[in-house]
Amino acid sequence: MRAGTGIRYHQLGEGPLAVLVHPDLYGGRFAWHRLIPAWSRRYTVVSWDPRGVGDHRRWVPSMRDWVADAEAVLEAVDRPAHLVGLGVGAWVMARVAITDDPRVRSLVLAGVTARGAGALGIGKGAGGPPAVAEALVSSAVWPEVRDNLEQELAEQDAAVLYAAVRAAAAASHRPVFQRIRRPTLVVVGTHDRLAPPRDAERVARLVPRSRLAVLLGAGHLAPLDQPGRFDEAVRDFWVSLEGPGGRRPPG
Repeated sequence: MRAGTGIRYHQLGEGPLAVLVHPDLYGGRFAWHRLIPAWSRRYTVVSWDPRGVGDHRRWVPSMRDWVADAEAVLEAVDRPAHLVGLGVGAWVMARVAITDDPRVRSLVLAGVTARGAGALGIGKGAGGPPAVAEALVSSAVWPEVRDNLEQELAEQDAAVLYAAVRAAAAASHRPVFQRIRRPTLVVVGTHDRLAPPRDAERVARLVPRSRLAVLLGAGHLAPLDQPGRFDEAVRDFWVSLEGPGGRRPPG
């Protein structure tokens, strides 16, 4: 399926509530493959490769276009939605969350930092695209995750994506976080070296009335490293928004 901007998205499940998941940019929607089957039992889960990645590897990306694509997917799905973003994807979804769109029910920010140009190993002296790719691969805790991520990275134009991510990192994120008024969960792994727990704590302080979940043994790619713990933290958050009668579904 395609949204209004032409971005191709994938939809699984038929729940009345949608879950829109935006990955960090190196690796694309592969980041969510361990969570989508479980979430789709209750929710309509929507994923896509951002511009510069996977299905859209030939599209020159920018923060403005990433945000426009996410808004277009939300418009196409046209139902109340929880937004979930990882790494740079968290910056994208935060910008969608500060719009007036009434369909946005909540926001999950994972592997997130407000450090701007120094974030995700792309600051001054980072060593260029190869160094950033290596930093992201090594950020995965489990060897099989690193192997799969290396295969995903091999199919991308690292130089184009690196330039786009540098531009995104140079943007000002603190004012965006301070403007968020949706229920928000900030998730971080104890082993995240790219956006470590202290960064997540700062973001949680910036977002009014947000919650913080720290996942033991997870790295920057927590949905791949510790999908069970990530799932538990996020779904407990979603169920808590349903009120006293809400119950966490099994599986």
